[in-house]
Amino acid sequence: MIIQSLYHYYQRLADEPQPNIPKYGYSIAGVSFAFNISIDGELLNVVDLRQTKKNKLVPIDVIVPEQNKRSSGLAPNFLCDNSTYIIGVDRKGKEQRAREALVASAEYHSMILGDVDDPGAKAICKYFIYWQPEWAKDHKALKGLIEDITSGVNIVFMLDGYNGYIHERLKVRQAWDIYRGSRPSELIAQCLVTGKTASIAKLHPNIKGVPGAQSSGASLVSFNQNSFVSFGKNQNFNSPISEEAAFSYTTVLNYLLNSKRHRMNLNDNTVTVFWSEASSQEEDLIAELLYPTLGESDDGIKEDKRSAEDWETIQLVRDTLRNVRDGNPVNLEHLDARSKFYVLGLSSNAARLSVRFWQVDRFRVFVERIAQHYADMAIERANLNKDPEFIPIPRILQETAPLGDKNKIPPLMGGTLMRSVLSGKPYPQGLYTTILARIRADKQVNYIRAATIKGCLIRQFRLKNQEVNIYMSLDEKNTNTAYRLGRLFAVLEKAQQDALGNNINATIRDKYFGSASATPAAVFPMLIRLAQHHIAKSEYGYIQDRRIQDILDGLDGFPQYLNMEEQGKFMLGYYHQRQAFYKKGEGKNE
Repeated sequence: MIIQSLYHYYQRLADEPQPNIPKYGYSIAGVSFAFNISIDGELLNVVDLRQTKKNKLVPIDVIVPEQNKRSSGLAPNFLCDNSTYIIGVDRKGKEQRAREALVASAEYHSMILGDVDDPGAKAICKYFIYWQPEWAKDHKALKGLIEDITSGVNIVFMLDGYNGYIHERLKVRQAWDIYRGSRPSELIAQCLVTGKTASIAKLHPNIKGVPGAQSSGASLVSFNQNSFVSFGKNQNFNSPISEEAAFSYTTVLNYLLNSKRHRMNLNDNTVTVFWSEASSQEEDLIAELLYPTLGESDDGIKEDKRSAEDWETIQLVRDTLRNVRDGNPVNLEHLDARSKFYVLGLSSNAARLSVRFWQVDRFRVFVERIAQHYADMAIERANLNKDPEFIPIPRILQETAPLGDKNKIPPLMGGTLMRSVLSGKPYPQGLYTTILARIRADKQVNYIRAATIKGCLIRQFRLKNQEVNIYMSLDEKNTNTAYRLGRLFAVLEKAQQDALGNNINATIRDKYFGSASATPAAVFPMLIRLAQHHIAKSEYGYIQDRRIQDILDGLDGFPQYLNMEEQGKFMLGYYHQRQAFYKKGEGKNE
């Protein structure tokens, strides 16, 4: 199902008037240099194609003839390769092997282009006939660039006096297509994806761009042990997929992983990609929904270098999220709301990829579920200028790691959380318990943590068909004991702050927050006695004294302990009460 959906998506992109995805037999490669040669095959000069990004020279992406999946031995690529195969020189110090690679490349190009009546094809054949590796050191065209050229980067060819690259010339492309179509296949069988009888791929092209995977790429489908052999069929012959289908699904998956609008990294080894069967408009909207880039000021969206179409999408996302949050219907009249939408989660495992989740549903369903996620997480912001109105999933995951270190996010958390968001099911219990643990360790109930606790509790109540009585801001009528205890702790802390100021070595939150949220009876009587001293020292102590009394009037003693659900309510009560102080101008937000 996954591979078939990717295959169909490739066909949709390839059929566009100006496709930006390579056709069968070609691939996208990072290219750093172009050798400009004469019609006689002489190297005239080298064109540096690299671009400067973040003060670093990086190669450009070029559609080139499909490159080999190298393991060992000599395997030249057609018209796009590194210096070992192009000039017979590298940095590895293996001169004999480099010479053999150049010879192999010369024979390979002669076999494909030897009979082609084209100036570019003839120039390539002459180049490989006449070029000698010892020329590289002192060749005028290579001076000043030889170190960069021999660093393993890709090189293509240009024909002097003509536009474009030689591999883009019509007759050269035709020769390449004929060669690829004439290669013998080890197995002809029915393809599981297309249903057609075709040449079956023994190895599938590598997939690049999944965090934590090998830099050379990883495989989604792979069989490499004798124990996997079935009916004498080894490697990928176990699951027959044609070479054309294998190329299509891996090419489009690489395209998705390389596109900022089609992917989202959840942590250091998990990534989400998504696509629509209809059009790119739906993909743009989902991308913005999953990782909102809305301006956070009440005056409107902040300025940046976006196109009018981008701003239109952002405004649609803003309206969609706020409509769901406020209980209004979602308006998708300009989009194909009934089209299928696909979301795939992948994680790395060395040379292989693992599927973390796979969700397929109507576009409208995904929009409503994502918007519902933000509605469940909605809570009063502690800082209107810094806290995002709609919290992206990666920000939630970051709160589960010590000191917010993205490399320490629990490895399976990203996949389970995303699956919950896309399916509308309860959030993973591990998310809830981890957030509580981080609060107890850090003594900090910040905006994102409070929102996560609220979302987890609301979905638990919804699953149990219980009444949801958790709101975005302070609910003074809430009689839940744990919630009121959280409010009480916030008031006691405020009383201490009013009496002693901000220059306190250790506040009651630093010393007692964990025990107060777990075993109230052991802590609160002592804290209330301590608060009387703080109230007596404070100029406006009577205000906190009245608040303490109002909260205590709704309590029937202090429980010996609070369970996990009650601890979450305690922390919500604490957060809500703290924000109520700031809202009334009684203190600055921390």
